[in-house]
Amino acid sequence: MFQIKYFEEAKEDILNLPKEILIEVYSYLKKYETDPYKYGKRLYNRKNIKLEGYFATYVANATYRIVYYVDDGITKIVEVVAVGKRRDKQVYIEAHKRILQK
Repeated sequence: MFQIKYFEEAKEDILNLPKEILIEVYSYLKKYETDPYKYGKRLYNRKNIKLEGYFATYVANATYRIVYYVDDGITKIVEVVAVGKRRDKQVYIEAHKRILQK
């Protein structure tokens, strides 16, 4: 079983989602507890956006993304970094900034 943790900003991202998107995001967060690898696509570094080692799940007909990191160590943690629209790589840029600030 994986424990779900959140960047503080990711909590705000989730609270600001439209209700129908929130429901879908929540269902994925529950699924991450058992197998976070199954529901995400591995991310890579692209230009100035460094996300190698992180994962993304497509939500709401691929218009939103959940960006997260899996720590498969003893404590087994999924850390949600950002949730938002994919448009113009917006969610990936924000996730990269948050990772750098941590």
